[in-house]
Amino acid sequence: MKKRLIILGVMVLFLAWALSTPADAQKKRFFGIATGGVGGVYYPLGGALAQCLTNKIEDMVVTAQTGNASVANVNLIARGEVESGLSQNNVALAAYIGDKESWKTPPVKNLRAIAGLYPETTHLVALKKSGIKTIYDFKGKRIIVGDKGSGTEFDSRRMLAEVGFADKDGYKNIEPVYVYYAVAVQRMKDEQADALIWTSGVPNANIMEIATTKDVVFIPFPDDVIKTLNTKYPYYAPVTLPVVYPKQTAPVKTVAIIALWVTRAEVPEKDIYDITYHLWEKTPLLHSATKESVSGAEVVAKVHEQGKNVKLENALLGVTIPLHKGAYKYYKEKGIAIPPALVPPEAK
Repeated sequence: MKKRLIILGVMVLFLAWALSTPADAQKKRFFGIATGGVGGVYYPLGGALAQCLTNKIEDMVVTAQTGNASVANVNLIARGEVESGLSQNNVALAAYIGDKESWKTPPVKNLRAIAGLYPETTHLVALKKSGIKTIYDFKGKRIIVGDKGSGTEFDSRRMLAEVGFADKDGYKNIEPVYVYYAVAVQRMKDEQADALIWTSGVPNANIMEIATTKDVVFIPFPDDVIKTLNTKYPYYAPVTLPVVYPKQTAPVKTVAIIALWVTRAEVPEKDIYDITYHLWEKTPLLHSATKESVSGAEVVAKVHEQGKNVKLENALLGVTIPLHKGAYKYYKEKGIAIPPALVPPEAK
């Protein structure tokens, strides 16, 4: 279903292009969204947003591209290689302030937010035969910590540091495995890893596949670790993972962050205003037969369960960096209270 939506989006783009005159084509605005791997949530949501916004904004072509998610997306934006991308709010903050502990490249002071989208929950999943029952049992085990440059790997280092399995120099007392979604699934299936840490929207298709094919256990975070993480890094909010996966026998205590849609300050104000407006406002689908009026948020709600959390009332929830001037303009027009920390420097 998700792949068909992405393919449909590409067909819509080509149809819109084919119907344009050469003069019209020269006037087109192009806007990219860096997403994540095929098995995650960023990919289908980013693809649906690209398809929908191209269909709603007459002179704009919006495209989604696969990628390595949060850290990689922010770096692409910083280098001017893409106009926007999806990122965890903790990664965005680390990049913006240049947190030397966790952000290894120069600060991205021009990073700006468009909207907060949905919560991303940390999953701790272990093969039952590994004998792992708590996070402390990770000692000496092969732990999938996420791909290098991903938000999940960023989280893994911070979380494992709280239980003595990582420090500023890297991981210790575990064997870290750096792989992304599809490879992680295969490693777990082939029993070439004992457990994984994954921060993602719920449900995650790859974790669903692992839990369907292998005997697994879902590991809760200890209360004291949750409290410490939340105290040190307030964006790690205490949450409960509901029973949504095969083999999951009970709700699990864990933490979650917020997925943001981010851009850079230099992207034109009109582009970001239009993107923000059509994300939240009901406007016609120009290339559909019925010209149905929908919001971008309504479209993503049909694509993935997490899309149902993309709501205007949550647009600033968990936003950790200043808004882009175009998004700021839209939220001011809607009468939404904007915390001082989110006011873009360009608007002061």
